[in-house]
Amino acid sequence: MSYSYLLLLIKDRIDSPPPGSKMISSQSMHLCRSMTMHHNAPRSGRMISNRIQRLMFSSGSTTYYDSQSGQHVSIHDETKITAYSRKDDGTVTGAPSSAIWEAAKEMGMAGSIITLPQQLQHDFIKSLGSSSNSNNFLHILTSQYYDLVAKEKQLLIPPNINLCFEYNNNDSEYISSNVQSAMANFDGIQTSIGIFNPTYLLDDDPMLVAAQIASIIDTTSEFGGTISNILVAPITDNDDALSKSGTCDDELVQLCEELSYLDVPGSTIKSRLVVSALSSDQLDECLQMGITKYIIDTSDDSKSLESRLDMLRDAVEENGKELILE
Repeated sequence: MSYSYLLLLIKDRIDSPPPGSKMISSQSMHLCRSMTMHHNAPRSGRMISNRIQRLMFSSGSTTYYDSQSGQHVSIHDETKITAYSRKDDGTVTGAPSSAIWEAAKEMGMAGSIITLPQQLQHDFIKSLGSSSNSNNFLHILTSQYYDLVAKEKQLLIPPNINLCFEYNNNDSEYISSNVQSAMANFDGIQTSIGIFNPTYLLDDDPMLVAAQIASIIDTTSEFGGTISNILVAPITDNDDALSKSGTCDDELVQLCEELSYLDVPGSTIKSRLVVSALSSDQLDECLQMGITKYIIDTSDDSKSLESRLDMLRDAVEENGKELILE
């Protein structure tokens, strides 16, 4: 038996869950679920996935063949954890301060999440390119995309910028069309989806939200594109529901679990997830789930960037993983 065939067989086993497991099939947004599934089943599934992952890494392979996308995709290393910073101050009405990504750089973070100003300025995108971080997510509302293209027709988006379209449960088709347009207008552009409004965590069924995300991914894939990341990072300013409830840690974990069950083309969902670091318990659940990218939100004055990063570092160490700070 050839080694490549063995890897393909392992991948097929991963993609074909055993009887009694729960999954979401993104095609036609059909949702299938076992009513007899126990709450702790995902964790046992993670153990199997981790054993398979160790087998594949020990053999020296770094990619596997994904039959849905027809591409070789990277094996997700669940032991390497990275962090991103986000600070909302100064990003709504004007160009963001370079302090946002400079702080991230000084602390060795992988990048930043930056909000597109409501009034787009001429040098805004170019200023983002001055960051030496490997990946900056540009949070953009779907309603802002037309202005981005119309006002910056000759714009060259730097390779370290990832256009992150904010999710809206009423505009999934519009988001898909904007992603396709971005791929056509900006050569080699990276595109992501961001779930920033806490309403979708607190009020909506996580299975339905996951199904809509799957639909966007499928539509994008049909046109030759890729949703590189899915950000789950609630912003309190979007709605007062989060400030009233005080936290959405459990809801974030539930949504991430539902997203991780999606069977979509390309890399695994857990390798694409970028989630807020809200609490130690939430981090512990997400790390055990195999999520490796975390947002350190500095808009909350109660905790500094350093203390939130320490919280992430402690959770990573307790789970036997490594926080990568360059």
